[in-house]
Amino acid sequence: MSPPPTAADAAVTARPWRQFLDPATLSLPISLSEASFRLTQNLRYFYPNYALLSLLVFLLSLLTHPLSLILFLCIFSAYIYLFLSRSEPLTVLDHTIDQKIILGFLLLLTLVAVLWTKVWWNIFISSVIGAVIVFLHAVLRAPEEVEEDSPYGSLLNVVDDPRGDYARV
Repeated sequence: MSPPPTAADAAVTARPWRQFLDPATLSLPISLSEASFRLTQNLRYFYPNYALLSLLVFLLSLLTHPLSLILFLCIFSAYIYLFLSRSEPLTVLDHTIDQKIILGFLLLLTLVAVLWTKVWWNIFISSVIGAVIVFLHAVLRAPEEVEEDSPYGSLLNVVDDPRGDYARV
């Protein structure tokens, strides 16, 4: 019997893409407060999907630079292997290496790769495009259990009549 998943395991698990891309859940928010609520809820719930989507936009922007694309795919696979797929600490020659040292090394390697391949402009443009896509999806997607999670309760329920339960006079 396997142990139950921890909060860290659940935090890095991407949600199903069918749920993420469901067009039936898209609608315009009825107010600015609902838009901000949707934004925070969806960013919290779908952030692994948003990270993967932003990474995909970045990698697609590197299609015109094949050497850079291969280099960054290798670096990102190192990130995934060293931080997401391992449960035990990294040991080299019977010495345990701290996660902060690994992260610092990978960040330095990423910076050297960016400087060497000269793809600053691609990073900037793909970051802006990724941020716009994430923002639009997070604002337009209505979270499932709004009644339970919303600090506004049923005030944002769009199914009810906006005039309330009053009878006509």
